[in-house]
Amino acid sequence: MLDINLIRKDSEIIKQNLKKRFQEDKLEILTELSKLDQDFLKLKKEIEELRHKRNEISLKINELKKQKKSAIKEIKQAKELPNKILKLEEKQIKVKEKIDNFLFQLPNILHESVPVGKENIEIKKYGKIFQPNFELKNHAELIESLGYADFEVARKTSGSGFNYLIDKIARLDDALQRYGIDFAIKNGFKLIVPPIMLNKQSMGSAINFDDFKDVVYKIDNEDLFLIGSAEHSLVSFFKDKILNKKDLPIKLCALTPCFRKEIGGHGVDMKGLFRMHQFNKVEQFCVSTPEDSDKMLEEMQKITEKFFESLEIPYHVIKICSFDLSNKLSKQYDIEAWYPRQNAYREVTSAGNATDYQARRINVKYYEGTEKKIPHMINNTMVATSRAMVAILENYQQKDGSIKVPKVLHKYLNFKEIK
Repeated sequence: MLDINLIRKDSEIIKQNLKKRFQEDKLEILTELSKLDQDFLKLKKEIEELRHKRNEISLKINELKKQKKSAIKEIKQAKELPNKILKLEEKQIKVKEKIDNFLFQLPNILHESVPVGKENIEIKKYGKIFQPNFELKNHAELIESLGYADFEVARKTSGSGFNYLIDKIARLDDALQRYGIDFAIKNGFKLIVPPIMLNKQSMGSAINFDDFKDVVYKIDNEDLFLIGSAEHSLVSFFKDKILNKKDLPIKLCALTPCFRKEIGGHGVDMKGLFRMHQFNKVEQFCVSTPEDSDKMLEEMQKITEKFFESLEIPYHVIKICSFDLSNKLSKQYDIEAWYPRQNAYREVTSAGNATDYQARRINVKYYEGTEKKIPHMINNTMVATSRAMVAILENYQQKDGSIKVPKVLHKYLNFKEIK
């Protein structure tokens, strides 16, 4: 969420940011925030004055007792003050909750390099586009015909968007997971196994429920939600922690199943593995100082680019425009892999700098000397295995319907082709 001090000092920055993001409908939030902030500051002043008065009365009572004089009047006043302070503090807490809710509805401040508009910009292209001289088979039909997936049974047992992966395709998924973890560790990330269920407060630290209420799965009769990304658990891992600057950056990676309600997209190529309710993902996550967060974003983006280059999958990188940028992010890159059957690039990873937006929400700080500061948080997908598998099944598909396995995965498998 945004810093209330930014609104106090220069609300024009917020107004311009909303306009650049095409979210002018949220301008009225600033008016409400200003009123609530005035109420909060007024209550804060009243509480401080009463506390000061309580201290003065306590000193006076002690002085009167030393002089062996009556302090009945002062003692009565002293007994009344705690209740008055408590009531004001309760009001202050409620006002603060409203302020925080409004602050979380306002988007992060755009990085100056973000293209303002509704068009994303291609900034890099890698690899030779695969143009087969034969008709590529749909990946879902192909692996099902080979006996390596059963989508129909999954629809019966769980519904659309789920699947059973079998033998070589299951092992390909596993190989991508292990390779993704090894790649992250080799680049300085520490592996962590996080919970895949979070309570509402923790989930709300990473996402805005108003934006994601139709995306996350709720566990009935429990204050628990299934994560849509390991990022959600990794953000929550730092809740209320006090770090030290010498320990930054903290670079973590995690492998988790991820759960999302929406599938989206239509057509035969959107079925199967590309869009699912449950999929596996290796995530990179970093907590850094504000001055290093942009450098860390670029570093993490390059790591993922090298990962897909090692798989020899063509891709391009796009810089996300202000209209499409997630509210929590100040800047974002997407890698879109080439899918020859679909004759299109499609998203496989996202890398974003949330600056202090999430960190402020979970109350994490770090010491720089004796001063407490708020760190920045950066996250990036290393690999969502389901989408990477579709890219492999299309880019490595042979005329006879077999699929070659990328060389870097050979050491994780005892086969070099799928047939």
